[in-house]
Amino acid sequence: MREQVRQIFEETIARCVAEGLLPPAVEGVSFAVETPRNPAHGDFAVNAAMVLAKPAGRPPREIAQVLKDNLVDREGLLAAVELAGPGFLNVRIDPAWFFRALREVEEKGATYGHCDAGKGQRVMVEFVSANPTGPMHVGHGRGAVTGDAIARLLDATGWDVTREYYVNDAGGQVVALARSVFVRARELWTQSHPDAGLEPIPLGEDDYKGDYVIDVARTVLERFPPEEREAIVRGPFEQVRERIMPVAVQVVLDTMIKPDLQTFGIHFDNWFSEKTLHESGAIEKAIGELTARGFIEERVLPPPRGIERDPDADEQGRPQLVFLSHRFGDDTDRAIKKADGSYTYFAADVAYHWDKLQRGFDRLINVWGADHGGYVPRVRAAIQALGKPAEALDVVLVQMVNLLKNGQPVKMGKRSGNFITIRWLLDEVGADAVRVFFLMRRGDAMLDFDVDLAKAQSKDNPVFYVQYGHARCASILRKAVEEGLPRPTFDAERLRHLTMPEELDLAKRILAFPELVKGAAEALEPHRIVFFIQETTAAFQSYYEKGKRQGEKVISEDREKTLARLFLIACMKQVFANALALLGVSAPDRMEREAEED
Repeated sequence: MREQVRQIFEETIARCVAEGLLPPAVEGVSFAVETPRNPAHGDFAVNAAMVLAKPAGRPPREIAQVLKDNLVDREGLLAAVELAGPGFLNVRIDPAWFFRALREVEEKGATYGHCDAGKGQRVMVEFVSANPTGPMHVGHGRGAVTGDAIARLLDATGWDVTREYYVNDAGGQVVALARSVFVRARELWTQSHPDAGLEPIPLGEDDYKGDYVIDVARTVLERFPPEEREAIVRGPFEQVRERIMPVAVQVVLDTMIKPDLQTFGIHFDNWFSEKTLHESGAIEKAIGELTARGFIEERVLPPPRGIERDPDADEQGRPQLVFLSHRFGDDTDRAIKKADGSYTYFAADVAYHWDKLQRGFDRLINVWGADHGGYVPRVRAAIQALGKPAEALDVVLVQMVNLLKNGQPVKMGKRSGNFITIRWLLDEVGADAVRVFFLMRRGDAMLDFDVDLAKAQSKDNPVFYVQYGHARCASILRKAVEEGLPRPTFDAERLRHLTMPEELDLAKRILAFPELVKGAAEALEPHRIVFFIQETTAAFQSYYEKGKRQGEKVISEDREKTLARLFLIACMKQVFANALALLGVSAPDRMEREAEED
């Protein structure tokens, strides 16, 4: 409808130019059609007169009057146009048009709200990418849900989406995992073979100490042939490290990370191994590309500013290969290869993003923890140095989660070592509740997750309220069937019976949904969908309660009015279902408290 209003004013401007009422210089000038904050100001506010004033050389209000007097509204869409302020034109739509437009909801069904804004362009959403060294913690879970919801929004708006998990299976953290597994495997072997004569080995300061490592070690041993297991536990570790490491990583992925993601309903199209970057020479090729473009130098970097140690810094003050990232807006240049010949963490990041670009993606989206915010400028700098615009990469930063139970912070778990696992939270409250809580705030805002509230079956629980609108609509439609009423379908004449202001408001909310989805996808902000559901549910419940108080129940003796209202409610139900699908949340037809609500 917004675009229809825009078209009316574009045709009006063209007519005014053709009739000599406005100069040719005003044709093609873009203007805004916006929704006023105050509904009393109309359905749309058009600033055409304001932006045409300069090329026309006339006052805005004078131009606004010319446009108003010469409107080209061929289909009678506009009920009124009012001149306001310095030259705005406030537009009111004929209410009948809002109800007629509901036909699209019936026609499109589950795809209502979708569009082709992405034009089939390829986008990669890389998210979670938790180190495969143990269970995912609650922070990983928030990133997982955020990334999945973003991917769903992009799917719905016409992008060709690939979901990728970057497996950090190279570097010190997986060596520490392998050593921890080796130590625990020796302990398990000694328990079952007390005469083996194996001396216990203590865990190192950087090793993983959570009890889960014992389970991983047991499964790792089971994955080796029986005749090889004793040789594995006897070591020494340096000789068996490369055998243990890939098996341990795969066990963590298979028994911890992938099952938790599956419970969330999250899938990945590709699991990309960091190790392959080292084995294939991709890092050398990326550095070679940067060198050929003149963005690599060998020199000594100054010590990092501040108290936080840079893991990529060579503390011996020796010459390193340095990427000149300051040329692209970074606050300093970045080491990419150390003096000892080893690559920095950043080198793998550069190679990975170059690999993404080489695979032909038009756009890259990374969902990272907020503690990685400092890496954004340097990775964008690398992308620019490799010949792509900085805008090719979007990074969504996700803050940590504070878990509360009985009003107190949740204690860390012994099984996990030093964090709360997402598995514990999923078992406590369920996937729907976790998803809604994680998505009800902007990703970069801190989040308090009240476990008790998430489990409560009441309207105080945001999860219950988000799903309640759909269940209430389903309940009303179910009752209509029980009373022998036909399935509600679109009928323009019948919809004239919808005369309550609240019914018009609900129709407007339904019709605003496609634009909302498009905007949420463009901004990469899935929390907008949660807000829409909450606000629309509140408006629907207010309408429902008012109708009961004033003798205007949905199902009444007036058959035509009843069928009109049932059609409106069927449209509401479809929009609730579509919105919940974008969040990855189920749309129940019944709630546990449905009898009480009735």
